[in-house]
Amino acid sequence: MKDAKIKKLVMSALLAALVFAATMVIRIPSPTGGYVNLGDCFVLLSGWLLGPWYGAAAAGIGSMLTDLLAGYTYYVPATLIIKAADAMAAGLIWRAMGRKRGALVASGIVGELIMVFGYFGFTALLLGKGLGATLSIPGDLVQGATGIVLGILLMKIFEHSKVMDKIMK
Repeated sequence: MKDAKIKKLVMSALLAALVFAATMVIRIPSPTGGYVNLGDCFVLLSGWLLGPWYGAAAAGIGSMLTDLLAGYTYYVPATLIIKAADAMAAGLIWRAMGRKRGALVASGIVGELIMVFGYFGFTALLLGKGLGATLSIPGDLVQGATGIVLGILLMKIFEHSKVMDKIMK
């Protein structure tokens, strides 16, 4: 294996662990039965720092493990797909827009809208909650907005350090 591939795998595992920790440790219970967490900033960072494929793997696996170990096993497959799609979209859009600051905002919004509507669709259709699933949208929007703001702040910190150069080579 090449050193670059090993570095990407190690960074993917690290970001998956950060997604897991941020999601598992900081959980604010929601009246709809779920919880709001800070994992989304690391979901977005996964897509931005690692690119769409490795970022999707890190985000999906880290988030899925949280649901598995927190007792939300019925959400495991949905979380894997939704969070992976969130990070993948953020990574693809950010790269397509030339990795500029405005691209972070645009890609974060698209990624988090995938999260909000992904969970709405899963809860409404597959869990059979119908329009009752709309109750989760406000909490998911707050979680998504928080993820975008914190993710962009972390990216700014990384830009001013040599971390970005090491990760993205």
